[in-house]
Amino acid sequence: MVEVVAKFAGGKQLGPLGLMREGLCAMLANDLGLPVPECFVVRIEPNFIDSIVPSAPAIAAALRSTVPLGFGSARLPPGFSAWMPERRIPKAMRPSAAEIFAFDLLVQNSDRRPDNPNMQSRGDEFAIFDHELALMIEGVLFWKPPWEPGSLEAAAAPDKHLLRRELKGSEPDLTRLVGAWEVINDQRLAEYRAALPPEWATPAESADAAIAFLRNLRDHVRPAVQEVLRVLK
Repeated sequence: MVEVVAKFAGGKQLGPLGLMREGLCAMLANDLGLPVPECFVVRIEPNFIDSIVPSAPAIAAALRSTVPLGFGSARLPPGFSAWMPERRIPKAMRPSAAEIFAFDLLVQNSDRRPDNPNMQSRGDEFAIFDHELALMIEGVLFWKPPWEPGSLEAAAAPDKHLLRRELKGSEPDLTRLVGAWEVINDQRLAEYRAALPPEWATPAESADAAIAFLRNLRDHVRPAVQEVLRVLK
């Protein structure tokens, strides 16, 4: 048995493509050695929905109206708490913090902000989650890929990323992250795509576009990381 925090499509904030982006980013972050909880596909059963009708009828109704497969993150063990924006980053945690910052900028994750951290810590370890707003590259006005000069300036503003203020002025060594990214071959990307439930990849073209972006990002990860380092100067 595994205890998870699960998300299901429906409502105003999360649709099937959000679950797709969650799944892709979780698989990618895991392969990159970043501190993301283990991820699962979660099937909601009708009898479970029936059991929550007395206490949460609106939630039960929403679950009945959506796809039965949700995205699950393994619940963090005791001791983890939210990372607050004013907190200083200890020296031992700065390499991990820099890699998280780089990951977010490169996958275009706009949802790890000071007012919405989506990151916890325990001792000297981080845990990151909530990536449904990453990989949103289709139809974005004036969007530029992260390896182009100047493409990350706005995303790296202090009010846009939780870790920017503390990392500003540093020169982190992102060699390990680059190496991990470069070994994610086309077969592995195809495995990401195949692991997505069809209910999430709707329309399929959006999931294919996300995989194509990750492939291009891998092929351009060195200039993209240089853009990350540039916005920290």
